[in-house]
Amino acid sequence: MTTNANDFEEPFLTDEQIQNGQNFDSFDSSQTYSKISSPFDSLKISSTEILEKITERSHCPKCDKPVKFFCYWCYIVVGCDIKDLPRVKLPIKIDVIKHHKEKDGKSTVAHAKIIAPDDVEIISYSQMAKIENPDRLLLLFPGPNSKTLQDIPRSSFDKLIIVDGTWRQALNMAKTNPELKNIRKVTIKPQKTLFWRYQNKDEYHLATIEALYYFLREYNEVYEVPEETINSDGSGYDGRYDNLLWYFKYFYEFIQATYRRQKGKKHFTTRQREGYIKYE
Repeated sequence: MTTNANDFEEPFLTDEQIQNGQNFDSFDSSQTYSKISSPFDSLKISSTEILEKITERSHCPKCDKPVKFFCYWCYIVVGCDIKDLPRVKLPIKIDVIKHHKEKDGKSTVAHAKIIAPDDVEIISYSQMAKIENPDRLLLLFPGPNSKTLQDIPRSSFDKLIIVDGTWRQALNMAKTNPELKNIRKVTIKPQKTLFWRYQNKDEYHLATIEALYYFLREYNEVYEVPEETINSDGSGYDGRYDNLLWYFKYFYEFIQATYRRQKGKKHFTTRQREGYIKYE
């Protein structure tokens, strides 16, 4: 499990095409989404209907780039009123150290910044300043010295740091940067990724937004759920952070719907794991 996606082969539809609305002029997503059995169905995620209604690109009011849904560079919503988006209040501040060579359109951290703007900061690795109070931080990263939240007292940390980039970039940042390598590492239980980008790792290597989401689920169960409400299987998460996956859910279901509709005409990357597109 990692917090990053690795190097990949592009699928037929790239993230930039999804966001910019390329190749979708004749695709009516509203007729397809309701027919898909989605792995997100059990989560408490707000309706993405507002995104389905956005059919044109808009210019970002800050950088003037034509984008759809939001600007990857300025983290500004376009095409709809920001009040139509869900908002999530996080229990801890998150600093995302984003590798400066990672392409913006390939990263999912923008989702977190837009949905939880008061609690998420994105910092370019090339501009990262000296980290203050490193003893009060956790770095979400797997490894032999990483601990789970069950083994970390809540009173011992104030902020979570996540490194964002390809797996190689993330590994380089976490292992060689003098500001990061000595920060306590925290890890999460293995979870299978739903990310649409092929990575040369196993299916337990997560996209950044997935890793953050699962961290917060475990945070909720370890620190926030009263003991008497924990289920017999040891779980007790109440869904309060599900909307962090709002954009991720939409893009996942959009891709699934597109390839299902074009079965036999459009083929997803053959390098992606078998069965990724769910044909029924």
